[in-house]
Amino acid sequence: MKQPPNPYLLDPKPEEVGFLVGKNWEDPELYAAVPLMGSTTQLVIIYKGNQIKVCRNRKSAQNFIDKHRKGKSVAKLPVD
Repeated sequence: MKQPPNPYLLDPKPEEVGFLVGKNWEDPELYAAVPLMGSTTQLVIIYKGNQIKVCRNRKSAQNFIDKHRKGKSVAKLPVD
């Protein structure tokens, strides 16, 4: 019998596996949501190598990353 692609699919309370938000691994604006050790739902948000927040669940982590990304300005003003 073939194992399902998501081994946590049949668990009553699956553990969070985390996710990445960004274009690719070389993207300097990459966000990583990593599971917090000892918790089944909490995620740590890592941005530019720094821990910036601990979120209670996946939805709050996604909302935080969306708000944090919108707050960043990508345009640069010319300096004379």
